[in-house]
Amino acid sequence: MLAVYSAASCSSDPIYGYTPNVAVGGSSWSMSESVLGVAPVSGLDISGVIYRYTAVKERADPFTVTVQNEHTGGGYIFRETDDWSGKPGQTISKAIPIDYSPIRYWGQGSIETTGLGSVEDPQVVYTYRFIEPEVEQTAPPLPTLYSVLDDPYAQTAEVDREKFLKDDEEVSKDDEEVEKEDMEKALATGDADLNMAIGQTGMIAAMNPVTMHNYYAMSIPGGMYQETVILQGGEIKDNRRAFRSMANDRLHNQMVEEQWRW
Repeated sequence: MLAVYSAASCSSDPIYGYTPNVAVGGSSWSMSESVLGVAPVSGLDISGVIYRYTAVKERADPFTVTVQNEHTGGGYIFRETDDWSGKPGQTISKAIPIDYSPIRYWGQGSIETTGLGSVEDPQVVYTYRFIEPEVEQTAPPLPTLYSVLDDPYAQTAEVDREKFLKDDEEVSKDDEEVEKEDMEKALATGDADLNMAIGQTGMIAAMNPVTMHNYYAMSIPGGMYQETVILQGGEIKDNRRAFRSMANDRLHNQMVEEQWRW
């Protein structure tokens, strides 16, 4: 049962459900929590009406059955009529979908009949959707910030000028000592870097004589290198096939040029 809703959170997922048979107590009913099984609160919308009953009548007799709900503002918010005139009595079931309609508009429900006949075993059920209403979240107040201009003691207190100047002088001396220590550290670091650079230069200078000496000391044997390739037969003959191919290429080029002239 959905009896109450929480206002602590902003919103929640929709809850879908249906009521018990509201016509179990008779042909009329109220849209109260005791009948619906849910509290008629904001966020509860009716989405459909399902009803079932048995019409008891003679075939030729006129007879109508109307399932309805009054509108809280006047008239009817729901009304469905079945005309049994000229028809034999039997059991009927209907499901009527309704656009989500807030429960506050739904008034007294009832089953009304006209003509000759009666209704037996009536059943009326409402389907609903419940969405928890959104609750506005108020931002917490900002903390109070201290302002010296609002401090009455700061506005009326006298300033000890000599003490202020003395404190300022001591702070300046402390800053000078810190700057001096930083300068000494920087110089010490610079000297270390310079010594390292000098040491590396010395190592390179000491390596160069050995490396260059080995390079210049390398000797390549000179003299005359005799040809070792021997030509078989002592004569290189012309390639006749190449000559024929060149002649064919020349003739082909002449034929192409003649075509372009035309």
